Amino acid sequence: MAWVLVGLMLTGCPRTPGPDPLPEPATGPFLPRLMQGWTLEAVSYEGNMPNPFDSTTIAHFNGDADSVTGFFNFETINDTDVANYHIDFLATFLLGATPIHYLNSGTGIYDFDSLSQVLWFYDYPDTLEFHVDLDAETLQLWHSFAPIRDDSTGLDVVAKLNVRLIR
Repeated sequence: MAWVLVGLMLTGCPRTPGPDPLPEPATGPFLPRLMQGWTLEAVSYEGNMPNPFDSTTIAHFNGDADSVTGFFNFETINDTDVANYHIDFLATFLLGATPIHYLNSGTGIYDFDSLSQVLWFYDYPDTLEFHVDLDAETLQLWHSFAPIRDDSTGLDVVAKLNVRLIR
């Protein structure tokens, strides 16, 4: 009897949905897909920083950003490939710490190396470099290593940023 009840409970409880499966990688050239514009949907981050509670140790941090907004728009103007980008989010590096605001936006030329799958944005004096991890028709997964200024410590902390772009 107990086995019947356990069986009914297991079949009667809805399963927790897992993450959506990733779409198939796109076929054909990458650059034409960029021209359609992309919205920044999510950012996760990870890295190491000096431990504010014990300067002789390193603190590892990781997490999902909050209040994520942004976009990447691409166009060709007078035979020059131009990108307009905006990345804005809050990151909490350490439990209980004040969230750090990351904001980076600009307009500059861009270039893509199809062999290394690296996308560069040149917006003097800033240069961004993104590695393309997944190129699909409606989803882009990229990562970059970027300095994030922690105003509470006055330090620039280099973090790996994983960005998810949709259209």
